[in-house]
Amino acid sequence: MPDQVSDVVKTAPSVSPSQIPDLLKIGSIPTNVQMSVDTDVLDSVVHNATYIRFVLQNKGILHSHSKIQLGFKDPTKAVYLPPNIGIASVIQRATLRVGNQTLSEVDDFSHFQAYKSQFMSSEALRERLPYLTGQLGSKKVVLNLEGDAFSSAEPPTALGDDDKGGGTSSDQSRGLAWDTGRNFFAKPGAYTSDDEQDMPPMMGLYVDDATWTTRPTWQIALSDLFPFLKTNQLPLYMMKEQIQLELQLHPEAFTGLRAWAGKGVTLAGADKIELDSTQTKMFADYQYYPQEMMIAYAQANQNLQFSYVDYRLSKLSFDEANTSQQIRNLGGAGRIITKVFWGFSDEDATANTSPLMKYVATAPKRSTGIETSPPITPSGVTRLYQNDTATYNVKYNNQFLFPIDVDNNARHFHNLVQAEGLTPYSTREEFSREGVSLTTKRLEGYDYQSFLGGSAFWCAMRLNKGERVNSRGVELYFTLNALPTKTNNYVLRAYLETIKFTTLKGGFVQSFLA
Repeated sequence: MPDQVSDVVKTAPSVSPSQIPDLLKIGSIPTNVQMSVDTDVLDSVVHNATYIRFVLQNKGILHSHSKIQLGFKDPTKAVYLPPNIGIASVIQRATLRVGNQTLSEVDDFSHFQAYKSQFMSSEALRERLPYLTGQLGSKKVVLNLEGDAFSSAEPPTALGDDDKGGGTSSDQSRGLAWDTGRNFFAKPGAYTSDDEQDMPPMMGLYVDDATWTTRPTWQIALSDLFPFLKTNQLPLYMMKEQIQLELQLHPEAFTGLRAWAGKGVTLAGADKIELDSTQTKMFADYQYYPQEMMIAYAQANQNLQFSYVDYRLSKLSFDEANTSQQIRNLGGAGRIITKVFWGFSDEDATANTSPLMKYVATAPKRSTGIETSPPITPSGVTRLYQNDTATYNVKYNNQFLFPIDVDNNARHFHNLVQAEGLTPYSTREEFSREGVSLTTKRLEGYDYQSFLGGSAFWCAMRLNKGERVNSRGVELYFTLNALPTKTNNYVLRAYLETIKFTTLKGGFVQSFLA
């Protein structure tokens, strides 16, 4: 088809570029045109335990919200996707290639998605994403049941136990938890202080087919996999080279990279979490406008250039016992870098220790000061409410971004908001372990305060000068006093947001960094 289009373009009448709407930019077109969409269900051309590849046809314009579907075989034990990233836990690296050129590539994609998922709206995380990608994140307040007493004798031995004159109303809060669509008090008649909340059905990769007649599947949008497609769409009909989407996968073993198990369910070496190749599909949406418009657009744009952001990863193994100042060169020499963001992942976390597994950004530990009987815990319970400090600064082109190193958590959060241009949907306790807001209830046996507190300490800084970085690169100065003690080292993952260009000329693609 590309050759046929080229022949037609050569004979098409000349049209001024100003008369042709931009068909590739995501958004509305300032004219009334008829658009049709053709959806192809594509099987992967390569599929094994660690690698998946799709090949697209050179036709139409690829819609950026085309989806890749993934599903699992029956696991040996009941397991769940990590709630903060969902099905993204399967993917280690995502690559978009045209011919021999790499347009977009994100390494350690699961950790990258853990950062990006902070900025997804609560509405989407409650109403749509649990069913689409397996993600949660919307919060709700855990309230008392009507007539329950909130005292040292709490909870009562039976629901509605108000034989002492009533008890508190239903508007007394026990703290914040994820809104999974399930009731915290699911046992009629009685419950205990250790009553656990179940995960919702759409999150379970359940083992018993007698109960689950069909296994769930999840989808992830191409625009989530490839930042290039956030602002651009691919004119496949103008390309003469093969378009490939490649996914490198995390290992199938129980190492805590794909899925996790509830308390009391231990995953061992024989417990693999395998993808079902029959469920692996791509739903490719090809957009078509009137033929004369598409031909005129191809004729008027025979030398297209796309500008967008791409990400480069820098990793460092870090011992939490080291509390002296560290300097990490993140790279970026000779490039235009617009933003850097980073977090320290917990390498002790496995499928048996936390619902979030390794996909966290760990905040400094709580250390000094206690608060007695906060309102969301039974009386007599003491909780640490202060934490140690993280001190950061970025240096590039022989100058520090801030004249004084930043060690205030509120300022860290402010810098994150300014860098991303969005506010994270995470609580203060999630971000920095400060405050008392998370519930004492549990998620499949895991205490919210333990696994969710201090799990979203992603930090970012915007490099606002617009300068090309010199040969020394971007350097991250940091001092941590101190991270929680772990057996294994933490891993610092820092992503550089860099400007990239791709040109499409004569049907062939060239891609290069700015």
